Amino acid sequence: MAHRAAFGIVAAVALLLSACSAPQADPAAPSAVPSGQQEMPTAVVQSSGGKKAVVHAGVSSAPEESGQLVGTLAAAGAGCVVVRASDGEETTLVFPQGTAFKGEALALPDGSSLSEGDNVALDGARVPADEKLSVCPNYRRLFSVVRATVNP
Repeated sequence: MAHRAAFGIVAAVALLLSACSAPQADPAAPSAVPSGQQEMPTAVVQSSGGKKAVVHAGVSSAPEESGQLVGTLAAAGAGCVVVRASDGEETTLVFPQGTAFKGEALALPDGSSLSEGDNVALDGARVPADEKLSVCPNYRRLFSVVRATVNP
């Protein structure tokens, strides 16, 4: 009986010691996997009449899905510039860096000009939602404009 009790104690001690010697993860150690933080630096420019346009303000690391949007340029709730598709869906536009208002029209860096009510074809890319742009109601549906063509 004494052997069994001694064996039980030795087994319990061995088990406890082996648990203590197992490698432990250091919670303060940096992860080997990159954080995957994606950024799309933007700014909001405003016309004297209160329209707002989102513009790039640096290099974006956000994923993009290339495409084209066709519709009518409009100012949505809060005055944000959007394109309204024929089905009524509105997408907030992110214009190239250097875009500014001239009066109530948008002047793009390539010299083109866009006004509310223009029928447009926009080449660019869909980009992920950005809560920093919550000033625009459609901040979950964004399209980064590379080139804009006004259709007659």
